[in-house]
Amino acid sequence: MEAVPSGSFLEEFTLIADRAAEEGETFLIERKNGKDVVLLSLDAYNALRRSLYEARSAQDCHD
Repeated sequence: MEAVPSGSFLEEFTLIADRAAEEGETFLIERKNGKDVVLLSLDAYNALRRSLYEARSAQDCHD
């Protein structure tokens, strides 16, 4: 995960978004107010959601 200040993110949005979408990189966008956010590709997000769903389903089976 690469940390990027919010100003740089705004200046280089297309480049950063392309790296996330095409190369699977994840970015931590550091905001001045401390409310940081993460940028990742839709594929990576969907994979995380699927993994979370599967983990919850497996846990429900054991309960």
